[in-house]
Amino acid sequence: MKNIFVGLDVSKDDFKAAVKDEENKLIKPVKTYGHDRLSLEAFDKDIESIKKQLGCSAIFGMESTGIYHLSAYQHLQDAGAHVKLFNGLELKRYKSSIRKTKTDDLDAQAIAEALLLVRDHSYDPASEPELINLRELCRVRARMTKKIAQCKNQAIRNMDTLCRGYTNLFSDIFLPSSIGIMKAAIRSTRLFKTDIIALENILVRYMPRPAAEKKAELLLDLFQHAFVPEQMKEICIMEIHMLIQQYELLKQQAGRIEKRIEKGVKELNTCILSIPGIGTLTAGIVLGELGDLSRFSTHNQLTAFAGLDPSIKESGHSSKTGRISKRGSPMLRQALYNAALSASRVNPVCQQLYQRLRAKGKHHKVCMVAVARKLLHIAYSVERNHRDFYVPAYILEELANSEP
Repeated sequence: MKNIFVGLDVSKDDFKAAVKDEENKLIKPVKTYGHDRLSLEAFDKDIESIKKQLGCSAIFGMESTGIYHLSAYQHLQDAGAHVKLFNGLELKRYKSSIRKTKTDDLDAQAIAEALLLVRDHSYDPASEPELINLRELCRVRARMTKKIAQCKNQAIRNMDTLCRGYTNLFSDIFLPSSIGIMKAAIRSTRLFKTDIIALENILVRYMPRPAAEKKAELLLDLFQHAFVPEQMKEICIMEIHMLIQQYELLKQQAGRIEKRIEKGVKELNTCILSIPGIGTLTAGIVLGELGDLSRFSTHNQLTAFAGLDPSIKESGHSSKTGRISKRGSPMLRQALYNAALSASRVNPVCQQLYQRLRAKGKHHKVCMVAVARKLLHIAYSVERNHRDFYVPAYILEELANSEP
């Protein structure tokens, strides 16, 4: 049976649909549909009309656009349609043209053309709802972490305005001890009007008394000599208390999200947790961002998906290997890099790799990227084989021999 190829260019408010035949000819003018139920039903009716008229079946394709494609994708999936999701990079060559013309109509036609030419197996994210939920939970946590960092940066700016030197006394301005001091000392009516006993009583809850007494003396000296610009005083005091409230709320919400991530990872019964250097949250990011591992047939495909593969530029007889490509999920790369910092110390396999590369004179960051890539390969292997991580005997022997 012949096929028609329906390319959907999805935007926030609507989507364009272009229908082409097997000769790459546009069957009907490109039409716009909304994301509401009535518009989707009208879209179904139009496609069914074409299928009856030509006696053919339909194949649908769309670009993965974050969240905006989900309504149309879910609607087609529920109807049992054959749908292919394209990565934006896959479609780039189909959308390019000699003329500098780019419209939604042309993009929809380019997607239909890509469907016609690319007949490989389509990755179906709907087949793994647990991993999708885990991925979205990890992304929510990442957004919360970003907001917490913004709160900290603004609080540091305000405290530097009110009292220079205060932020140097704490490794984190939102440590419980620092929050207690700010709540007690930063008031609009009695700014920094506090005594050393009150400061000691707050600090002694979080540190030994000698350290608390010493820090209280330093704080009192800073408060007594602080020069506060009058035009900034009221605003900074008000915002600091607002930022503390936002921080405490965000930390509480992030804690709830982290518990759900931990529960989701445990329910998957993953072997990734057996790898030294990878904790529950990192495992959640790796599993959620990678999705179904069966779609990667080689380690090279996996590395390219994570953007940890080196970029290569060839021209004639010249060939240069540059930095990593940084394609794919930046969140996955960041999680693997952070895990590599720990794994290079506690994971013998990663430790041996790091030491070997450093002995060759490689830069620390280059070694960390290599360790991150190694962690990704290990995670892929243990998960595909459903076996816990173990350290080969020859690596343990090499490390033992290298120790002074």
